[in-house]
Amino acid sequence: MDPRVIAVVALLALVAVEVVLYVLVRSSQRFRESLSRYRVSVEPLAVLVDVGSGVGPRRLGKLARYSVLTVSAVSVVFSAYMFYSIVINYLSNLIRSLASGVGAPPSPMVPLLPGITFGLGLLPPILVAVGIGLAVHEFAHLAVAVVSGVPVRGWGIGLAVVFPLAYVRVDEERFSREGLEVKTSVLGAGVAANLALALASLAVTGLATQALYSYVDGPYLVVVGVEEGMPAARAGLEVPSVIVSVNGTRVDSLEKLRELLNSSLDRETVFEVYTIPLTRGTCEFYKLSSTGKVYTIRRGLEDVRRYGYRIGVTLAIAPYLFIAQVPDYLLYTYCQLQVLYVVNLSLAIINSAPLLITDGGKLLTELLRSPKVRAVDRAIQWTTVALTALVLTIGLSQALTH
Repeated sequence: MDPRVIAVVALLALVAVEVVLYVLVRSSQRFRESLSRYRVSVEPLAVLVDVGSGVGPRRLGKLARYSVLTVSAVSVVFSAYMFYSIVINYLSNLIRSLASGVGAPPSPMVPLLPGITFGLGLLPPILVAVGIGLAVHEFAHLAVAVVSGVPVRGWGIGLAVVFPLAYVRVDEERFSREGLEVKTSVLGAGVAANLALALASLAVTGLATQALYSYVDGPYLVVVGVEEGMPAARAGLEVPSVIVSVNGTRVDSLEKLRELLNSSLDRETVFEVYTIPLTRGTCEFYKLSSTGKVYTIRRGLEDVRRYGYRIGVTLAIAPYLFIAQVPDYLLYTYCQLQVLYVVNLSLAIINSAPLLITDGGKLLTELLRSPKVRAVDRAIQWTTVALTALVLTIGLSQALTH
């Protein structure tokens, strides 16, 4: 069965279990009380488990408070700027593309759906990255709330659909009485923590990249497809694979391949094409197989008349590929660091945006508390929600049709 179908079925089954649990909790007091004894609560498509409670407030010195405020405020402003830059630039490109009759450009936002919008081989590092990112985000909220004098009633972990999550429950009544300085520090702390973790991951990725230098080779021409009925397809050329040489001549560019194919258009030609198959391994990375294979591709005069010099291969240029001897643990480490960077940067950007329930949304509401500008707050937030939903919908549609 298609792995995408299996992934969709498993995802729907997990969602069904979470929905059933939520219905049972809402309809049965006994079931709800039974879960509460184990400190478990159920929300729509989420299961939460309380881990700790009762952290008393403390106070930092004036310099430390202003330092935290500065870092939190700058992090939110920078991340929100990135968010709007990404969305506005994409929508501008989208309008220009549609006006010129070209299809929609690739969306910068795609929802995370295992087996649908990303390969199942990426699921473990994504789950780890999301878990770490959310834990760091919520711990930053907790730490800054405590040192800002806001009591924390509890914190815990959970599962939302398939993704791990973490949460913190502050004393909302006390928090609502605090000034804008404290609210900005607490709400912006999670964004700042995710940005810091993203930068740290990016720095360490550079070290992992250096460790991988001895396990790469290239450049290569990668066969990503063959056209039915043409010489390459008749010879059974494997996809995906890389073309290493043709008739003993090393081929590492499209120009070199065209030169070889154009050299014998006046007669029937036999091409001995040496290839190395590609295997998909850790984190969906492709790497070269340990053994190559020779294909005999015959191009007759009729082929030349119909197709010109072409033998029917669709090629992509790969500056480098991993060799067969690359250790899986090294590939996974490199992959995990990259995913950790992308996930944490994404968490910072999304949480800084005014999207009603995000940190940025709550902070904007605090800034525009006056009844005179409350309508402005709602207009900004709902407009941002609509634009985000549009970009995400385009991203999902493109992923499903890819």
